[in-house]
Amino acid sequence: MANTTYSLAKAVALTDYQPAFCSAEQYQDWNWGQLVTKKTTNRATEQVFSYTGLPVARQTGQLQDVYYASMAELAATTWTISKFTLATLFSYELMEDNQHLPDLMKQAGSAMGESHAFARDVANAALYNRAFNSSYTMYDGVELCGSHTMHDGTAYSNKLTAASISYDSLWLMLNHFETDLISHSGIYLRDKPKFLIYHPSKEKQVRAILESTLEPGTADNDKNTIKSYGLTPVPCRHLTTSTNWFVAGSRWPSSVWFFTSDSVKRATKDDFDRMGMKIRTHQRFAVGAKEFIYIVGNEGA
Repeated sequence: MANTTYSLAKAVALTDYQPAFCSAEQYQDWNWGQLVTKKTTNRATEQVFSYTGLPVARQTGQLQDVYYASMAELAATTWTISKFTLATLFSYELMEDNQHLPDLMKQAGSAMGESHAFARDVANAALYNRAFNSSYTMYDGVELCGSHTMHDGTAYSNKLTAASISYDSLWLMLNHFETDLISHSGIYLRDKPKFLIYHPSKEKQVRAILESTLEPGTADNDKNTIKSYGLTPVPCRHLTTSTNWFVAGSRWPSSVWFFTSDSVKRATKDDFDRMGMKIRTHQRFAVGAKEFIYIVGNEGA
C-alpha cells in the first residue's frame, strides 16, 4: 500500500474491506438465542403489560345470575436500553505500509463484532445469575425463581429445594411442568420441558442423564425415561455460580424478550495529532423476562 494517500487508504478500508459486523448468532458462545424472543425498538425504554386471564368458568342454571369477571392487567415490566461502545485507533503509517490492509481491516471489524457479541452473551446470562437474588425482582416484587403470589391469591413457587443435578432431582424439575404450573387466574397450565440450562462444569452429569439408554447411576435395567423428553442442553459458561441450574419450557422464549434499539453502528474519524484513524462502534439493547411461569430453578448443592 505504499504511495497510497491517507484519504484513499481510509476510503478503501471503509467501503471495500470492512464488512458489516457479524450477527449475534455467529459469535454466541452459548445458545441464548433459542431462549429469547428478539424485537427491535426506537425508544430508550419499553414497557409490557401482562394480563391475568379469566378464572375457571362456573356452571349455572339457565335462569340463574351470570357471573362476570374482569380481565386485569398485571404490573408493567420495563426494559431499559443500555449502550455499549468500543473504539480502536489505526496509524496511517500502518495502513500505508501494510500490504495486507484488507485482512487487517476485516480482522478489526470481526474483533469488534466479537466484543459486542460477548456483551450480549453476558447480558443474557445475567437473567439466570440473578434468578435467586431478591435485589433483582420482577413486576410482583419477587425474583425470577422464588415464591410468587398469583393475581388470584394462589401461592406458586418455581424454585425447588437445592440439589445437585442428578437423575432424580431432574425428574422433580420435569414434574413441575406437569403438576405445578398455574395461571394468574387459577387455571392449571401445562408446558413441555424443553431446555436444561446449566454450567459447563456439570457437563458429565448432564450428558450421562440425557444420553444413557438405561437409568444412569443404578445397577438395575430400568429404562432412562428422561431421554424421551428430548431436552435441549444449554451450557452457559457465564453462569457465575456453577451449581445453579434451570429447566425451561417450550413457552419460555416468549417470556424472555431481547430488545435491540439500534443495530451495531460504526463511525470513523481522523485523529490529526496522532496521525491515525479512529474507528468506533456502539450497540444499544435490553434483555429481560416479562413472566416467571415457564421456568423452574434450582440453586444446586
